[in-house]
Amino acid sequence: MMNSESDVAGKTSLTDPVVRESSRIPILIAIICGLIAVVAIIIAAVALGRGQASTTVVSSGGGQPQSSSQSSAKTQSGTGSQSKVWTIAIGHDYGAHEYIDTKGYLAGFHHDLIDAVCKAAGIICKTMWQPYVNCWDSSAGKRATAGEGLMARWFDACTGWTATVDRVQVVSFSDPFLKISNSLFFVKKGQESQFNPRSLIGLTKPIGFLDGWASDEKCLARDTSITGSTLPVNKILHIATTVEMKNKIVNGDIAAGYTSVKDLEHYSELAPVGIPFSCKISGNGMMTRKDNDFNTHWNRGFAKIKATGYRKICTDAKTKHGNIGDVNCLS
Repeated sequence: MMNSESDVAGKTSLTDPVVRESSRIPILIAIICGLIAVVAIIIAAVALGRGQASTTVVSSGGGQPQSSSQSSAKTQSGTGSQSKVWTIAIGHDYGAHEYIDTKGYLAGFHHDLIDAVCKAAGIICKTMWQPYVNCWDSSAGKRATAGEGLMARWFDACTGWTATVDRVQVVSFSDPFLKISNSLFFVKKGQESQFNPRSLIGLTKPIGFLDGWASDEKCLARDTSITGSTLPVNKILHIATTVEMKNKIVNGDIAAGYTSVKDLEHYSELAPVGIPFSCKISGNGMMTRKDNDFNTHWNRGFAKIKATGYRKICTDAKTKHGNIGDVNCLS
């Protein structure tokens, strides 16, 4: 018997378009969920990979380089709490304060002090060697300014810099941990009488200045007791290191070097001449950008050791670094 028209209308064929579309929906949902899960896994893996930044630092006190991994510049302190790692720029050309030892590692009073102060302050500090011009830079006849490294936040602080009239208008300083050292001229030993430190009129050779250091031509110009203390640009020579300055003085390339007593006193070939003049507002301390709060922590730690261990660090420096020079510790 043939089905009636009503029977045909009551049955649905599997080839009906509505049936086909409805059967695909669960499959599409499953595929979409799978894709979302894969994307989520990839994002998580990338985030974990970026969370760990491997850096190589040199710990204060010299020693071999240490590799450490920090998450977002954070690490575990000795007490187990989260604490920022403070990076400190330090050089190698400042007598007993900072130098390179016989094994090639950074050493000096500044390293000993950084270890003690940071420990007392409960902060984690890592030193990194930097050219001094990355902390403070100057050009003959131009106004000096903070170095690229300090301004670009390559590190948090620079070690052992003194506050001057020019610098306090640009950067900030910690409490001083060394006495003020006055500035004067240095000439080759035995030739003191051949240079007149009270008059610079008629110079045939330039005066040498350590590039970026406190005893610059601007400071010399402020010493009005010296006739001709404001030098023309062609009588100003900026020199990168103390060794280079010593050599230029000994070789007669410059009329004299002008710098702090402590900068060149360890060179036996040289002799200081003239009347000492202060180029500094305060003694050596830590130098930072004005928007960096490292000095707050440093001052807290230094106040603690000043009352207990500072004197011992200074005394030990005579034994550990005395062959390089003296340290001008606070009284």
